[in-house]
Parts: sequence; structure tokens; C-alpha cells
Amino acid sequence: MTISEMAEKTNMSADALRYYERIGLLPSVPRNAAGVRVYDEYFVQWIDFIKKLKASGMSLEIIIDYIQLAKMGDATYQKRKDMLAESKKMLLEKIHSLQSVVELVEYQLQNYDEQVQAETDFLLHNRFTAKSLAG
Repeated sequence: MTISEMAEKTNMSADALRYYERIGLLPSVPRNAAGVRVYDEYFVQWIDFIKKLKASGMSLEIIIDYIQLAKMGDATYQKRKDMLAESKKMLLEKIHSLQSVVELVEYQLQNYDEQVQAETDFLLHNRFTAKSLAG
């Protein structure tokens, strides 16, 4: 399939596919006699795999490292598993952080009239008062 067909099938842009190949996320894509990339299902599977690793919280740089380790074989099995465990840890930390933010917003909603609105009014009033005094 062509790069445009691959882009459509994987829901990625052609630029992203080229970029993934250039930085080593994808193996080199074979080209036809005219120099046009020719993708097959193997590359669709690679993209699906990369998307799963991204969804697990890995950055592209870490995915590249993961792939390089995988190329080294079974000797890197534990290191790769540790990388996934680290991604899980980071995701759990993000969840905890987001939960704290949700709790803050819930508190603000419950105390809007007495606290948030009063603080908003105070800040707006003081800003305009300071401007009028300065001018």
C-alpha cells in the first residue's frame, strides 16, 4: 500500500509515518522502482504496537530505546519489562495528580460564593483600583 493508504489505515499522517521511519521507530520501508514507499500489513502491526506503547505512557524516545533493546534479544527482557513498569508508575502518578486537581475543583465549586467569587472580586477590584491610582 502507498503511504497515503497506510496513513488512512493507521489514522496517522504521512508526515508522521515518514518521521517514525526516520527516527527508527519503524523499520526501513521498502520502495518500488520509482522510489515510492510500499507498506504491507507488517508495518500496520508495527504502528499498532507503537500506538500501544504510547498509550502505556511511553514517549517516542523511550519507545525507540525499547525497540533497540528488543533487537538485542532475550537478554534485555527484564529491562524492557521494567520500562513498561516505569510507564505504569508514571501513569498512576498522573492519575493521582489529576485526582487532586478534581478534588480542588470540587472544593472550589462547593465554596464558590464564599471563596472563589469573593477572591475574584477582590483581585479584579484591586487591579482596577491600582490602575486608577497609578494613572
